[in-house]
Amino acid sequence: MDTKKITQIRAKELIIEGNSRAAVVVPLILEGKKEEILFTKRTDWLEEHPGQVSFPGGRYEEKDRILKRTAIREAGEEIGIQVHEIEFIGRLDECRTMTKYTITPFIAQIPDRKYIGNVEEVAEVIRYPIEKLIEADNFEWKEHTSGKETILLPHFYIGDNVIWGATARILVQLLEITTEWKC
Repeated sequence: MDTKKITQIRAKELIIEGNSRAAVVVPLILEGKKEEILFTKRTDWLEEHPGQVSFPGGRYEEKDRILKRTAIREAGEEIGIQVHEIEFIGRLDECRTMTKYTITPFIAQIPDRKYIGNVEEVAEVIRYPIEKLIEADNFEWKEHTSGKETILLPHFYIGDNVIWGATARILVQLLEITTEWKC
């Protein structure tokens, strides 16, 4: 994974009236030959996106003042990471969700240690090797219908879990920039 390429892109920003702002940390564990991405599986009782595999993050709050602080605060709440442990690399394009969020993804390297999810929000912390993620059998495009709109969405399969929606779109951009993988 060539993370230097992330620093060379100019991330696209979206202004979508009526959308709530959110930010996520896309946590990379890159120590020695180990290259993994950390995901969280949301608890089933959350109001929004229950049971989905996502990156640590959440809704912007006024006290955050900037979206990077939102990503830091939410990652701390969800997986117990401290600000001094996060080495920010750069940003990817903002993306919108069908649930009316505009998400800003911050790419960061984090230490290779055990992460424990907040039981209120995180059912499972998942670390997954990048080399397995980009295997052909672990990816496909699927139609998704919401209301009158049908779109193609990327789907990644990691064990018994599926990554789709905004998380998968962020992942596609990350992998296309930093690896030889093309979807």
